[in-house]
Amino acid sequence: MPALMLSGSQKNLALSVLVLIVVTMLGLLTAALLLAGQQANQLAAPNLHGELWRAYQTTREMERTLEAARQYQQGEISGDDLVVRVQVLRSSTRRLQNSKIFSALPLPRPRADEALARIISLSSAWNKQAHFADEQAAQRLAIQINRDMAPLIEPMHEVMIASNISLANKLDHDRQLLYKSFRYIGWALIGLLIGSTLLVARLIYNYRQARQLSNRLSELNHTLEDRVAMRTLELSEEQRVLNQILQASPSDVAFFSADGDEVYFISEGLQSSLLSPSSTFEYAQFFADPADAERFHANLINDNQVDDLEALLRGPSAPYYAVISGRVLEHKGRPAHLIWCYDISMRKQMEESLLALANTDALTGLDNRHSFWRKGEALLHYTRRIEQHCVALMLDIDHFKQINDKYGHQAGDLALQKVASELQLGVRENDILGRIGGEEFVVLLPHISTEQAMPIAERLRSNIEALHLPLGNGQYHSLTLSIGLASMLTHESLDQLLNRADIALYEAKAAGRNRISICPAPALKQTQPLSVD
Repeated sequence: MPALMLSGSQKNLALSVLVLIVVTMLGLLTAALLLAGQQANQLAAPNLHGELWRAYQTTREMERTLEAARQYQQGEISGDDLVVRVQVLRSSTRRLQNSKIFSALPLPRPRADEALARIISLSSAWNKQAHFADEQAAQRLAIQINRDMAPLIEPMHEVMIASNISLANKLDHDRQLLYKSFRYIGWALIGLLIGSTLLVARLIYNYRQARQLSNRLSELNHTLEDRVAMRTLELSEEQRVLNQILQASPSDVAFFSADGDEVYFISEGLQSSLLSPSSTFEYAQFFADPADAERFHANLINDNQVDDLEALLRGPSAPYYAVISGRVLEHKGRPAHLIWCYDISMRKQMEESLLALANTDALTGLDNRHSFWRKGEALLHYTRRIEQHCVALMLDIDHFKQINDKYGHQAGDLALQKVASELQLGVRENDILGRIGGEEFVVLLPHISTEQAMPIAERLRSNIEALHLPLGNGQYHSLTLSIGLASMLTHESLDQLLNRADIALYEAKAAGRNRISICPAPALKQTQPLSVD
């Protein structure tokens, strides 16, 4: 037996090799964690890939420029206004000129490349030709824009589709890189586990040798106690390293007993922002909404895991949205819960901003045509189901074109904004108000008859009549409204109801403006149905 035992130098060499293996695995694990954190930060960075938004802006500017060219030829705007639109278009295309908008496409899209290159080239050429106070140059520009721009509108939709596909592929590539980083972390953890296992095995072997020697030499008892103390210190160090690994995770982590009376680990982010100093854990303290806390806890108990639940969590100053996951584990012979989460507030804010842009008229802040139509159809369906009345008001600012022609589009925009504000103050909370085009507004008044709607319409008309538009230099311009009123008929669609209100509006205009006209039921004439953009 003594002949098989290793010498002291051999023991030290073996222990050094094992420590070196563990340290190496820790280094690799730390590097992998840093790489994963860097990639996660890149994925979470705002406006990292704005090519799609720029392509959308360019398409919108193309449509506005084409419309401006047509308006100029019809004498509705000046040559300088057309020059401004051309310069805005060039500013939009300049940001796409050298961008890698199609860098991640799986297959080339020649049509999209040609369309993008064509509009960039045309906008650059038109920008060089555009000069203020040069009507001849503006006339040439209008002809070229009408000739060359219209065929490019449809191909630009291909550009937006291609940029969307490229952006999706780029994000998917970034996610795959992050997945690979976590795989590397997994392999590093396996290596660390193997190294730690070998190190523990080596320590156990040394401990057994010490026990054998203690039977022979009683004076080694003190040495044995020192080794036990050293082992305890090493275990504490391992726990510290594990805490550091969890603390370095890109997600906030909490590990506690299932009944919440003992907390094993809480990352600093959660401890400082979500939880008050306590040795216990309560889900109600973690979630902003108690219903979310109950739902998460019930799913965790029933399924032993919860993956990627979006919920509102408590924060240091205000609640924030996060994706939270959980697992049921066993620790110290007791069931325990491990939960981790990461902040998605920025993503939620971007979604809300995009939703507001899609449903709101940018100039007045009212519902745009698309949003009004969606809400209006739902309202008519509801009122028909409960057998209630609904009245539509079609409102149009009188002589609005004269305001634009005489005082400029800035005065026209101010008039639209002031009228929209007055209309918002004049309608009820459950009424639906929207701007459906130009100087035309529409209101749906649910649960009232024609007689009950007349005072509301008259209030709106008189409020606008009392409104004065400031023009500068102490001058003001009075505003008036013409209003067409129609009450919903049985089985009548929103198209038909608004068409009848439009008929009444036409009659109010023909009768001298600044008045309310009621469309009789049924209507005596038909107009072309309105359509949603």
